[in-house]
Amino acid sequence: MKKKHSKPQIDYLAAREHFLQISSQADKRIAALKEEGKEVGQEEMEEIIERVGLHRAYNELTHAENTLINWTQMAIKSEPEFMAKRGEFEELYELIKTNAEARGAILNLAMRLNLELA
Repeated sequence: MKKKHSKPQIDYLAAREHFLQISSQADKRIAALKEEGKEVGQEEMEEIIERVGLHRAYNELTHAENTLINWTQMAIKSEPEFMAKRGEFEELYELIKTNAEARGAILNLAMRLNLELA
């Protein structure tokens, strides 16, 4: 049976894919400049980032991540495991504000949830 994704999960997947595509475009432009023998300094990098829309794609991805994280907090509140270890989960959710690994772990787990919540 195919897994159903929630709207926050679908939005996150779309934003992540878009960001990866934009990032790849930026990498290709940088590589092309280097192949032409041009130096790629800060000014060139900023121009490439602006042209491909990397900042916007990053902001969209971050927004989708935050929405997905908030969704998981709501989705698991009634789960027995959450209720039994509420303090640990709350610490983990607090940790994601400053720890990229914890944020990544929560996002990974969020994509594994198979709940029909929106």
